[in-house]
Amino acid sequence: MSVNQMLQQAAELMAIGMATVFVFLTLLVIIIQLMSLSVRRFFPSKKNSPTTVELVESDAISPKVVAAITAAVHQHRQQQL
Repeated sequence: MSVNQMLQQAAELMAIGMATVFVFLTLLVIIIQLMSLSVRRFFPSKKNSPTTVELVESDAISPKVVAAITAAVHQHRQQQL
């Protein structure tokens, strides 16, 4: 085999490999999109349930809890010195 034939064969193999990866990744993206659509259709998100952020924002932190946390942090820092 000559060098030209080997380079041509290498280029063909590279093109086949790149095409295979491209097709695989394209199919993967399409399948994931279809799965996402089906999950959203059959399991819609609940609009009425509050999220964690909403719960934290709506509940006021008690001054006693703040004092306990402050005391614990202060004590921990004193022990570290």
